Amino acid sequence: MKYSFLLSLLLLGAGQRSSAQTGAERLRTYRTTIAALNAVDYQVERNDTFGEGDVWHHTGQVMLQRNPKSRLLGVSFFAHRPDIGASYYYNGNVGFDLDDKVKTFQIVKEPYAPSVLGSPAGQMLVEELLAIDTTYQSVTYSTSPQGGVLHLRYPDQPTVDVLNRSTDLFLDGTTGLVRIVRTSMVRGGRPWITRKLLTKVQLNAAAQTQVLQAPAFLTEYSPVVPAPAPVAAPSLLGRAAPPFQLVSFTKAPIKLQAYRGKVVVLDFWETFCAPCIASMPKLQHMQDTYPSQVVVMGVLLDSSKEAILRAAGILHRQRATYLQVMGTPAQQTAYHVTGFPHYVVIGKDGKVVLDKEGGSNMQAVAAAIKRAVAN
Repeated sequence: MKYSFLLSLLLLGAGQRSSAQTGAERLRTYRTTIAALNAVDYQVERNDTFGEGDVWHHTGQVMLQRNPKSRLLGVSFFAHRPDIGASYYYNGNVGFDLDDKVKTFQIVKEPYAPSVLGSPAGQMLVEELLAIDTTYQSVTYSTSPQGGVLHLRYPDQPTVDVLNRSTDLFLDGTTGLVRIVRTSMVRGGRPWITRKLLTKVQLNAAAQTQVLQAPAFLTEYSPVVPAPAPVAAPSLLGRAAPPFQLVSFTKAPIKLQAYRGKVVVLDFWETFCAPCIASMPKLQHMQDTYPSQVVVMGVLLDSSKEAILRAAGILHRQRATYLQVMGTPAQQTAYHVTGFPHYVVIGKDGKVVLDKEGGSNMQAVAAAIKRAVAN
């Protein structure tokens, strides 16, 4: 009796010591498991709950196979969305965007990860079957009624408005692979949650390899030539900036004409644009550098109540105090804004001295401001 009691205490203590190490150990074991995985076929149910409460729910089927020559994600894959009749095939070099309804496909010569993973069919990919994002700051392991759970906590990224990000991997007791992935974060001051449930998982089936190596659509579908790229809108560079009268976030009327004699920087942005958010501290610095000569004006083109609330939270966290106005479709058209962020620098004479799209142009914006202030 006494021996049994002591043995129980020893086992309990060993269990406690073991559990303190299981997070790192379990993650190493999981990495070993997925590294040895050659091919997998699964069905997936994906649910996204966005900050405003909207829910995105879709299902799909995916076949993956390790491909050491692959330029993207280290695999070849075939992803299918039956609800919209769309698929995406990647052979490790070239992508194929399939329309299963009319049995056609377009070739994507140089696919890149964000584009593929953001495509309708590509959103069915479960990246955690391929690799783990190693930027986590802590990992723990616990058990639940649904099995073992790896919890990875990631550092905050305030420059892109991503806070409290974490990923939970619910592991299958038989295969050791993930069967539920739950990722949560806070964006715009509100929670965003993505949940992927895997079912009908098959490992290393010969049929998967055959489908990926000799896809039937190549003979059953017809190739289509992509529509020509739209003609780019003429640049505003050197022309008088289109006039406007808008309303600020504080309900004050804002007229562009009122700032004649100053350098005006228009920053067209959206609350879901990470490069837009990342550029805010730099824009604030530009405003602070020339407080009496430069007016930085953020132009939010989604003026819904929800967007304004998100924007206010983002600006507060980014410590951006420069002027913010609510844009209009007419202004978007007049300034040829088709993507975000879009920067327009207007000189003291009211003419445009810079007109560029993309977050990588901040250095050019700073240089244009410096020249315009000096003129």
